Amino acid sequence: MPATTTDVLTLADRLFRWADARDWAGPDPYDGLTGPLGRLAVHRVLRQGLLQTVKRSPVDLRTALGIRPLRTATATGTAAGACARLSASPVWRQRALRLGRRTAAEQMSGRYAGLWRYEFDVQTRWAYFPASVPNLVATTFCADGCLDTGTLEDEAVRSLARALLEHLHNGTFFTYTPTSDVLVHNANLMGAALAARLARTAPLSAGLADRLADAARRAVRVSVDGQRPDGSWPYGEGSRLGWVDGFHTGYVLLRLDQAATLLGVDVRAALERGVDHYLRHLFDGPVPRYVAHGGTRRDPNNDATAVRMAAWAAERGFAGADFARAVLAAVVHRYPGLGSGAFPGNRGLWESPRWSVAPLLDALTALHAARPDEPNPAAPTAPAGQPTPTA
Repeated sequence: MPATTTDVLTLADRLFRWADARDWAGPDPYDGLTGPLGRLAVHRVLRQGLLQTVKRSPVDLRTALGIRPLRTATATGTAAGACARLSASPVWRQRALRLGRRTAAEQMSGRYAGLWRYEFDVQTRWAYFPASVPNLVATTFCADGCLDTGTLEDEAVRSLARALLEHLHNGTFFTYTPTSDVLVHNANLMGAALAARLARTAPLSAGLADRLADAARRAVRVSVDGQRPDGSWPYGEGSRLGWVDGFHTGYVLLRLDQAATLLGVDVRAALERGVDHYLRHLFDGPVPRYVAHGGTRRDPNNDATAVRMAAWAAERGFAGADFARAVLAAVVHRYPGLGSGAFPGNRGLWESPRWSVAPLLDALTALHAARPDEPNPAAPTAPAGQPTPTA
């Protein structure tokens, strides 16, 4: 079990090096439509069937289907924010700046200037959005990474703020994409947290900041009102969106706490009920469950988010530090560069920079930050013959 801060940061360094050696490119659970067959899948059922086949196949089909490794801004943005927590170390600060600048360079121009997108078409059970359209999840992870590293120019921040309100807010809540009217709770609260953060950012005018804060407050109220009596949140509001899973619940709790703290809104009661449900029903001991009341299906994003949430719960007084360490110990050996190399299910799922590596890096640095009382080891050094990354 990784029992000390030194152990946690050693794991973070190894994970970073694994991804950085591959230039943060790799497979993605939703890359099934990027190959030649994706261009032929013109119907919703065909798109979803192809995407899910590639994602869930126990054998990695990407090479056979002509699907090439992807580098996504979401992965580099998430990793930039993770590295920024360790900026007291010159090496980690250089890493953070390099990834932040790369993410900032992918900010969209044109009609959706200021936002970010996925680099692949996505078909879900409730929506289809092509790679040319921005989405709130990508925008939040990328924007946070750039803001954490200070790699957005003032005009880029203003462009982001304007576009967030114009394209991803419908007057009541934040929407997943500009064309969606479906309430997805984790996306709505990501938008609320980002808007609340931007409202406190210097380059914005007072009028724009006030609009952002007002939109964030309305969005928080919508999702607090959407909490079920048992403390859970459904993925979204709709006939086919009622499931409860671990990583989306984690996103809801984390972003609700962040938005409420920035806005000065009291959501303690909702948080306490949500955390109680999360810890009771989405863990089997220290092992994360994928869905509430379900089995312990292994998924790298769900597992990484569980570590991140255990660190948050310890920091906020909802759980002890021992629980966070136990969750990490239960899952860490499955990740590339950290364990035996034996991956449950599709290997590509676990080697995904966006879905696996960057979320765990974020969790590891958050776990370190939640335990500041332990000694901070010396900064990592580059191996012999390998230059230290430059900013």
